[in-house]
This record gives sequence, C-alpha cells and structure tokens, in this order.
Amino acid sequence: MPENAVIIKYFAIQQYSYMAETLRIQMVEKKAREFRETAMKTFGYSKGAISKAAEIALDDWMKKIELSKTQPKLEKLRGCISDIDIDSVEAQHLAAKLWLKKAH
Repeated sequence: MPENAVIIKYFAIQQYSYMAETLRIQMVEKKAREFRETAMKTFGYSKGAISKAAEIALDDWMKKIELSKTQPKLEKLRGCISDIDIDSVEAQHLAAKLWLKKAH
C-alpha cells in the first residue's frame, strides 16, 4: 500500500432492509479527501454522508460495467449493416414491413 494511501471504512445500507455490511477500500489520500469533502457537501456533514455517496458511486460503477457488456453486441450490429446503401428512412419503412409480415 502506498504511504500516502488512506483506508475508508463505511457502511453500505441496503434500501429496504436493516442489514449493513462493512467494506474496506484503499485509495490515494488526495482522492479519499476529495471523496469525503464532496460527499459531505452533497449529503450534509452528518452521519451516513460517506455511505450514501459510496453507495451511489458503486451503483453507477456497476451500471457502467453492465452497459459495457452490451457494447460489443452493438458493434457487431454496426458492422452488419455498414454496407447497406439505403438511408435511414427507407430502412425504417423496410423494417416496419418486415415486422408486419412476421406478425401475420
């Protein structure tokens, strides 16, 4: 662990239960200080401010990870339609016709 690192200890409280779990993380002291300051400015200088901020940060990070899992699928789709010589309006009309045909 770097000598200027700090250990942040917080409680992540689940929204609909009373159970809490302690997570210990290590980060550079400057980043930890900035995180604490931002959390307290946002949620107030009271108990639980750092926990709330950490929970939001973790939720956002997990959503970002889930989103990154879908990106390769989108790239494959872009590659499949890159050589089609029709504009977007024509493509929409064609798609609508195909969906209607498939529905019947």
